[in-house]
Amino acid sequence: MAQILVTGAHGQVGREVELALLQAGHRVVAAPHSALDITKPDHVLSAVLDSKVDAVINAAAYANVEKAEDESSLAYSANALGPRNLARACAQAGIPLIHVSTDYVFSDRKHAPHQEDDPTHAECIYGKSKLDGENMIMAAGCKYLIVRTSWLFGRFGRNFVKIMLTMAQERRELAVVNDQLGNPTPVRPLAEALVKMTECVLDPDFSAWGIYHYCGYQPTSWDEFARAVFAEAQRMEVLPHEVNVLSISSSDFKSKAKRPQDSRLDCTKIQEVFGLTIPYWPDYLGEVITAYVRERQGLPPVTDYDPIDLSAATTPEQVLVSNAPGPARLS
Repeated sequence: MAQILVTGAHGQVGREVELALLQAGHRVVAAPHSALDITKPDHVLSAVLDSKVDAVINAAAYANVEKAEDESSLAYSANALGPRNLARACAQAGIPLIHVSTDYVFSDRKHAPHQEDDPTHAECIYGKSKLDGENMIMAAGCKYLIVRTSWLFGRFGRNFVKIMLTMAQERRELAVVNDQLGNPTPVRPLAEALVKMTECVLDPDFSAWGIYHYCGYQPTSWDEFARAVFAEAQRMEVLPHEVNVLSISSSDFKSKAKRPQDSRLDCTKIQEVFGLTIPYWPDYLGEVITAYVRERQGLPPVTDYDPIDLSAATTPEQVLVSNAPGPARLS
C-alpha cells in the first residue's frame, strides 16, 4: 500500500484518480486547489515533504480552452509553473511525478495518430501552456511520467457529454464541428491506468520514464461524438426527443482558441510498457449519462463515493492521511 498525493482532487480527473487509488487499497492525500495552490513553490514543497508521500499524481490544470485565450497568465501559472513546482519538489523528495497532459500539444494533420516523439506544435494558449509544463517537468530533474490524453469525459465535473445533454434538453438541433479529429477518452479507465502506472514506478527497478499517450479507441470527430452521445441517451430514455446534429466546419465555429485539426494519439507505447488495455470509449457513455442524470436530481454522480469536503481547507502545512472510504485531507 502506497501513500499518494493527488493534486486537482476536485476536478473530473482528480476525483476519479482518488477513487481508483482508494479502491486499489492505497492511502490518498487529496489536494484540491483550495488546499494546495500548485503555483506557489513554498506551499508545494511543504505539502510534498510534510505529507511523506511515495508519489505525486498531478491532475490539476487550467482546462478552459476558450477562456485561456483571455486569461493566459492564469493558464500558464497552472499548466506550466505549477507542474514545474511539483517536479522540483518531487526531485528534492526523491519521489516520482505522474503528470496528466494533453493532445493539444499537437496541431498538424499527419494522416496517422501522433506518437510520443512526434514534433509538437501547440496553437492555442491552453496547448502552449501545457507544452511548457511538460518541458519544465523534464528540466526539473525528477523521475516523471507525462501522460497525454484527449477529449476527456467522465462521471465527475463538466465535459462534452454533459454539455451536449444539457443543450439537448431544450433544443432539437445542434451545430457541432466536423473537421477536427481526436480520441474521446473516458476518465474512469484513465484513472485506473494512472494508478497502475503509479504502482509500476514505485518498483525500484522501474526505468521506463518519459512521455506516454493514453486515449480511447477509436478516433472520431466532434459531430460524430455528439451523435453517439445522443443515440445512447435516447436508448437510455434520458432525452425525450431526437436531436439533429448539424455538421459545421471549424471556420464556421466562432472560437478564440485555435484547436488542433488532428490530435489523434498512438497508444502503442503505453500498452507495451505497462500492459494497459485501451478503452473502447462508446462503452463508457452510459455511466457518464447516468452520472449526469443523478446530478440533475441533486444526487452525487456516483453511488460508491463519499469524499471529504475539502472546500474549507486553506493551507498545506497540516496533513491528515486516511484509508478508504474517505480520502486524506490537507487542512
